[in-house]
Order: sequence, then C-alpha cells, then structure tokens
Amino acid sequence: MSESLESLDDGIKENTNDANDTTDDYEVPSKRARSHANVVAAHYNHIEEKGVQERFNSPIFYLRNFNNWVKSVLIQEYTDRIREKDYGKVIRVLDICCGKGGDLGKWQKARAEHVVFADIADVSIDQCKSRYDDLKRRIGRLFTAEFIAADCTRDVLRHKYHDPSIKFDLASCQFGLHYSFESLAQARRMLANISECLKPGGYFIGTVPDAYEIVSRCQKSQDGAFGNRIFNIKLLFDPANGYPLFGAKYDFHLEGVVDCPEFLVNFELFVKLATEYGLELTYKAGFDDFYKKYGQKHKYLLQKIKCFEVYPPVSGKALLGSESEYGHAKAYSESMTSNGNSESLGTMSSCEWEVATIYLVFAFKKCKNTWDANGKPLYITSDKETSTSGK
Repeated sequence: MSESLESLDDGIKENTNDANDTTDDYEVPSKRARSHANVVAAHYNHIEEKGVQERFNSPIFYLRNFNNWVKSVLIQEYTDRIREKDYGKVIRVLDICCGKGGDLGKWQKARAEHVVFADIADVSIDQCKSRYDDLKRRIGRLFTAEFIAADCTRDVLRHKYHDPSIKFDLASCQFGLHYSFESLAQARRMLANISECLKPGGYFIGTVPDAYEIVSRCQKSQDGAFGNRIFNIKLLFDPANGYPLFGAKYDFHLEGVVDCPEFLVNFELFVKLATEYGLELTYKAGFDDFYKKYGQKHKYLLQKIKCFEVYPPVSGKALLGSESEYGHAKAYSESMTSNGNSESLGTMSSCEWEVATIYLVFAFKKCKNTWDANGKPLYITSDKETSTSGK
C-alpha cells in the first residue's frame, strides 16, 4: 500500500473519537454542503429520459448492461438468502438513492411485497413513479410502493414513511452511497436511514466506487487524473496534503450518465461506521471478482441482457470501440483458433472494462442487539469470517 493510503488509514485511527459519537444529533449542513447537494440533484434531474431504443446507440451500451447484471445478481442472491428458511416470505425493501427507478424490474422479479423508493432528485422520483405505474399497467399485480424525494444524507426518512414503524428485510443503495461521504454527519445520517428500520438478520447491499482503485490510478498519472474516450476522473484536492476521510472530492465524467463531483469512500472507515449502526460486513468484491464468482451461475442472464460484445464482430456490424480496444479478445480468439476452435466470443472493450473495474459490491448484515444501562443498543456481531475478494 502506498504511503498516501497508509496516511489515510492512520487518519481513521486519529478520528476514532468523532467516529464513535453515535448520537442522533447531526450538524446543520453548511451553505457549501447544501450547494453541492443542489448540484447533484440538478444534474440527475436534467438527465434526459431517452428510452430503451436510444441506449443501443450509447458508447457504454455493454457497460450499462453489465452493471445491471451485477445489480440483478446481487439482488437475487440476497433475496434468496432472506428466503432460505421461508420461501414464501414477504420481503419489504428500501431502495435508497433509487434514481429514476432502474431497479423496478429487479424488485418485481425478486418478488418484493413493498418497496420504498427514495432519492434527492425530485424529477427522478417523478420518473420512477411513472415507470412504476407503467409497469403495473403492463403486468397487472405488482408490489406496493411509496416514493420519497429527500436528501437521504440529511433528512430522517423514517419520518416520511407511510408507516414509520415499517421494518425492511433488505436495503439497497446502488451507485449512490459515495455522495454521503461529503461529511461525517452526512455519512452517519445515511447509515442511520439504512439501519434504523432494517430487521435483524436483514441485509444492506450496494455498489460503490472503489477509492483505493481510484487513488491507485491517479497516483500513476502525472496530474491526478485518468480516463479514456468514455470517462474521466480528476482529483479536486491536493494529494500532497493527504487524503481527507470526508470531502475527498473528485470530478467524474461518464459519457451520458454522470457529470458531477463525487467523494471517495474510505472502505475501512465505512465498515467501522456501519458497525456502529449494527451493520456487519459479510461480503466485498470488485466487479471483476464478482463476475468470476457468479458469471457461470448467472450465465443465462449475461446473455439475455447482452452484457458482452461479439468478437470477431458478425458481418456488417461494427465494434463499439476501435480495434485497438480489443487486443485482449483478439489474442484469445487467435489462441482458440490455433487449437481448432473458431467460435466467436463475448467480450467488452478495454475502455468499458476500465470503468467497470472502478466499482465494487458489498453486503452487510443487520445484527441483533441488546440494550445497555443508558438505553443504547449493543449489537451482537457474529464470529464468522467476512467474505472478501479483490482489494
């Protein structure tokens, strides 16, 4: 590990006094913090809904499909775990930072009974509700749902539920948790929103940019930036002064999807904070390792949603990227041909794969708790070893 990352880890130890303050009082967000929240909300509110057909023309067509495969498998695996002892169990879900409702169909396939959708962007929430209504008209019976436009890093979601006493079996935060790491108060509010209505034994699953991967690639560049034809990342702070535990802002541009600042999530600190809210890490893996583990088991879905590009391309169809982006596929194809196998293979351009491997998946389990003399929860963690892979 680099000296910079070591200093970041040292920073966790130096900030344990702040991190151990588990009171429910959160600092009033500064004008600067509110301004960034407005930027994020405005960005996602203004992303045009172009429809399914337009996605076929996207330069990140296969990347988007692969990301959807990761989310689909993650959701299916953990709803299956919840139902291990009761196949007909009613499942209630919190989809936090839900965006426009990209996972609506996944919750339907997972046989969710009720889903609460929450997001900072009110236009996105409106589009999510519209998608839900359309899906319900098409298939008839669908899970019940409620839709909340709120800043999940500052607002108490429990106060906005139709039933404030609701208990969730699963909480999901896909590609959104990093916005809460603008400050300690925001990270705490996000974790409180996730944990406080989650049943003991329930799961919190999600996907998030891997800060260690981003830092590693930035350190190899000359100017603290890296990217290719479809994405760019640039640090917006000086690494010479260390890596802040919170507010470590970087600019992220991903063609047609993201174009706004985000924040690095120190995963070790994330795990530490989550533990204080009764959330115990049970799984962590980079997208590449997640694919290695579940690719064969969910191979049919990979093919169904077209996660990989055919190489060599079929006659009359061009590759999504330039030929130079498929050197890995060409070498493998030639080796297969030399062994008497001339079949096409499924692959992804190196540009898209460079983006996919920035991300990781995680799963936490909500612990059972007892109460101390002051009426505060004491969480009982398991002795099982956490399953991790990748970094």
